[in-house]
Amino acid sequence: MKKILAILIALLAALAVQTVAFADGEVTEMEPTTTVSEDDETTKTLNAQNKDDQGLTYTLNNDETATVSACDRTVTSIKIPSNVESNGQTYTVTSIGDYAFWNCSGLTSVDIPDGVTSIGYYAFGGCSSLTEVTIPDSVTSIGGYAFGGCTKLTNVTFAGANLPSFDLTAFDDCNNLQTISLSDDLTEEERAEWESALDGRIPKDCKIVYTDLTPAPEPTPTPD
Repeated sequence: MKKILAILIALLAALAVQTVAFADGEVTEMEPTTTVSEDDETTKTLNAQNKDDQGLTYTLNNDETATVSACDRTVTSIKIPSNVESNGQTYTVTSIGDYAFWNCSGLTSVDIPDGVTSIGYYAFGGCSSLTEVTIPDSVTSIGGYAFGGCTKLTNVTFAGANLPSFDLTAFDDCNNLQTISLSDDLTEEERAEWESALDGRIPKDCKIVYTDLTPAPEPTPTPD
C-alpha cells in the first residue's frame, strides 16, 4: 500500500510540472514558469550610509541626482550604475565628484554610464593600475588632474562627438598613455577641434586614432 501511495505522489508531482490549459476546446501545453533576475547593475540600492554593494558612496542631491563621492580603497573593478535608490526614491547618477577614486591603486577598470556629465578634480588621480577608460558622450567637463598619475593608463576613448571642457592637467603624469580613441564619424572640422583641444594635454608621443565606436547590435533571441 505504501509503495502504491508513493507512486501516486510521484505521478502527481510530474503532472504538476506540465500544466494543461483549455482554450476553445483545444488542449494546449503550457511552458514551465521561469524566473528572470533583475539587472542589478543599472540601479543600485543604497544602505543607510548611502553606500552601494560595490563600496561606492554617493551624495544625494535635492534635484534627484546623485554624485559618486567616495569609494572603498580596495575596489578593483567598478561599474558605476545609472541610478541609485534610497528610501524608495530613485536618483540619477550625473557626476563623479572630486577625489572620488583618489589613490585607488588597485582599480583596474571602471565603467562610466552615459548620463554622467562631469568628472571632478582628482576624481581618478593616482589610480595607478587603471589601464583604459571610456568617457561617454554625456560628459561635458573633466576637472584638473582627473586622471593624473594613472601611470598604467594606455588608452582613453571619447565615445561621442561632443568635446568636453577639460583642464590642462587632466592627464598629467599619464606617461604611458599611447592612444586617444575618437569616433570616425567626426567631421574634418570636429577632428581639428578635438586635436587642438588635446594639444598640450596628452604626452607628445600619444596618438589620436579614429575608429568605429558604434556599439555592437544586441543579438536576436532564438525563438523557442
